[in-house]
Amino acid sequence: MTDEAIAEVAPGVPAGLENGLRNFWYPLLESSALGTAAPVGVRLLGEDLVLWRDRDGHPHALADHCPHRWARLSLGRVLGGDLQCAYHGLRFDGRGQCVLVPWEPDGSPPPEGMVVPAYPAAELGGLVWGYLGDADAFPPPPLAEAAPPELSDEAYARYTMTEVWNTNWLIGLDGTDRFHATILHAEVQAVANDEWKGGPTRPAEVPLADRRIKLLETPEGVRGFSVDLQGNAIHTGHVTTTGIPYFQLPCLITNEFVAAPGTEPYRNRLWVLPIDAEHTRATRCISQRATTPEARARWARLYEDVVKPRTLGVSAQDAAIAESQGSLTESRTNERLLRPDADVYRMRQQIRAEFLLQRQGRRYGAGDSAPAVAATR
Repeated sequence: MTDEAIAEVAPGVPAGLENGLRNFWYPLLESSALGTAAPVGVRLLGEDLVLWRDRDGHPHALADHCPHRWARLSLGRVLGGDLQCAYHGLRFDGRGQCVLVPWEPDGSPPPEGMVVPAYPAAELGGLVWGYLGDADAFPPPPLAEAAPPELSDEAYARYTMTEVWNTNWLIGLDGTDRFHATILHAEVQAVANDEWKGGPTRPAEVPLADRRIKLLETPEGVRGFSVDLQGNAIHTGHVTTTGIPYFQLPCLITNEFVAAPGTEPYRNRLWVLPIDAEHTRATRCISQRATTPEARARWARLYEDVVKPRTLGVSAQDAAIAESQGSLTESRTNERLLRPDADVYRMRQQIRAEFLLQRQGRRYGAGDSAPAVAATR
């Protein structure tokens, strides 16, 4: 398939990619938000989904429409571990099969066509996950292998948070580059070089006007660090290298930070999830390895005093910038990439390659070399 034959909605964005990549495990909801008494509606990849738990507490995910009269199943009830449509009472199991029609004798075969598309669902690390795609054509890997390893490791103490941004997911992903934070988040992340002993941190003493960016090439790409006019480092918490790729398909960004001098590093996993072409969900899992009650208590204090407010501030600034860039077409048409944007360009090419390969019935994997990065100004 040549580039000339590919319809685009924005420069470098094949039509359909604006709504996300299918055939991956996605975190759909925080586990605490899905009880046993009622279903919950979720929108992701431009598709409305309904989630609920069966009698054993296992989560299930279906398309959020009853095939009878197209009512939202998320308005229904959970009865006997099955999902009942609120409109006429048809019930469906976790496979999307109709198991009861109220005006027919119990056990009767369902009418033709009474099936709801179902997706594999599972729970891990405080999140409910769904494999959104064609499981027959692209069989899902085990969730524990696809998700970050610390979600399966009880040695890590974890927190999750979710926000909605009014922007396209590709714009949101672009905003995770590893050198903008020293400027955009200068007042949120930079702290004085004091050893943390509890409570909020003090702001860095170097005035904003006297801060500059030092670019450093790392195995994970370009990393920007904040320095003063003499080149002295200002503590913004960024760890130079983690040994983990900065970007992983379909939409996962990984960073590690030392929130303040004298504290242990923590890991920030961010999924930039496409709700639809105009909205994005930012879901984070923030964790630290803490194997003793004392270490967990210290991490809990650090999270509440420093990490949580810092992360909320960063996310609000990232959202504001992304929303200011307009539509995907507008931002991609008018941008002019510079040298440090090579990692962003590489990420874009990897996402595009995966999307186009799936159209050919293939996957981006170990046998596919990463796309080359063109020179940028």
